[in-house]
Amino acid sequence: MITASVALLAPVPVAAVRLYDLAMRAIGRFVRRPGFILAVISFGLGLVWMTVILPLDALDEPAHLQAIMQVRKQHILPEVHYGPGKNAREIVSPPGDPETVAYITKLRPNLPINDDYLLVPDESWQPPLFYLAAGLVTQLLPPDPRTVLYAGRLLAVLFGAATVYFCWLATREFAPEAPMLAVASAGVVALLPAVCFDSAHVSNDSAAQLTATAAFYIWIRGLRHPEFDRRLFGAGAMVGLALLAKLTAVALIPGLALVVLFRVFQLRPAALGVANWLKRGAYMIIGAALGITLTCGWWFLRNVFTYGEPTGTAETLRSFAGRFPKADFTLPRTARDLLRYTLENLWGRFGWNDITLSQEVYRVCNSTALFLVSLSILTGIGVFGLWVTRRRSLDIVKWQVSLVFLAIGVTMLVAFIQFNRSIVYMPQARYFFIMLLPGALLLTSGLYVLAARRAFRVAAIGLLFMGLALLNALALVTVSKAGPAKGGARILS
Repeated sequence: MITASVALLAPVPVAAVRLYDLAMRAIGRFVRRPGFILAVISFGLGLVWMTVILPLDALDEPAHLQAIMQVRKQHILPEVHYGPGKNAREIVSPPGDPETVAYITKLRPNLPINDDYLLVPDESWQPPLFYLAAGLVTQLLPPDPRTVLYAGRLLAVLFGAATVYFCWLATREFAPEAPMLAVASAGVVALLPAVCFDSAHVSNDSAAQLTATAAFYIWIRGLRHPEFDRRLFGAGAMVGLALLAKLTAVALIPGLALVVLFRVFQLRPAALGVANWLKRGAYMIIGAALGITLTCGWWFLRNVFTYGEPTGTAETLRSFAGRFPKADFTLPRTARDLLRYTLENLWGRFGWNDITLSQEVYRVCNSTALFLVSLSILTGIGVFGLWVTRRRSLDIVKWQVSLVFLAIGVTMLVAFIQFNRSIVYMPQARYFFIMLLPGALLLTSGLYVLAARRAFRVAAIGLLFMGLALLNALALVTVSKAGPAKGGARILS
């Protein structure tokens, strides 16, 4: 007993004290980072949105909840099989969870879409990352659908906050000389109402946004620091994780191909010798491919056995095409309407896309965004012109990253138009939200460069944040006042 007491009173080893001190200093530096502070703000704002949104009162949230419950209660990866017909109720397997179906049925009269479509697990064909994470987390909680719903929302909010942090981190690598630009880009993502809404209800969008933004960070850091991720395994692995979150991440592959190309040519053949240069390039290509294969290859292989094809989308897309209208681009106003409603969705169409802001608000947002994007484009042209006339050195990494973002953006735009034309008319900006970082940079870069002095930059970015904060507050008030959709119609409170 005396020996044990003496042992407790013995001095702590010096190495342990130093380790503790280093750990506390590292934590202190981390929590003081502007990116972490913005992530905390995003998390707090997400909690507010999470409580304001009524249960299941977000597009496709009932179907996303059913996908989580397949993991939580049925202990399987999300899966759905349709019958040979095109009727929404022709689900062959697996059987839904009766308690979850009863919960959705109970709330159905309060939603703007209150037919049998709500009971269809239309999201169970999606990649499983978010549903698997939510299902595993909720193993610690009762399997009650409402409890699982809010746990899933909390996880989405956490993913949204992490996305904001990676936006800051990626921008610090993109423009290391411009720390305020990193604050501006991450702040835009944190305050945009549509992003807050999208990250505050149950869906796989928040996981897709996080993994895509983390991929951008790894890509940009590797371009900026060639010794980082030398074999590009991390670059490929993050694309694989993004594909496990949402299949729209397939648009990242052209960007990854450009990253591989740029990394290969960071050193010229003459510097290494042709044989060594080719070997180095081969290692990078294999590393990126291996990263993708090891993270998501198993899921595509599973789909071959489960659905008979790698993506698992064929049955669902056939069902969508048979049930929903498509965009008819032979009509003069179709393209205009698609652009209009997609932009409205960017600034905020809430609920089941039936809670809207005023048209004047959308006009102001569109005009402001057009002005800011034009500033960024003109600034880019100006910087390129100064380089051509030898008056300014060129930051090659910034131009490489810009080309990567452009390749992804064009791919997504083509796929978006094709999806609306051939599958279902769906003018939703959230399909582009894996491009939150490029979009934020496009909105803020020109403003940052033109406001050349620090005081002007603080004022300009502060004004932008104030505008987004007001828009966010307006959106929150609008959603809270909308109330339930009794009989399919909103009742303002």
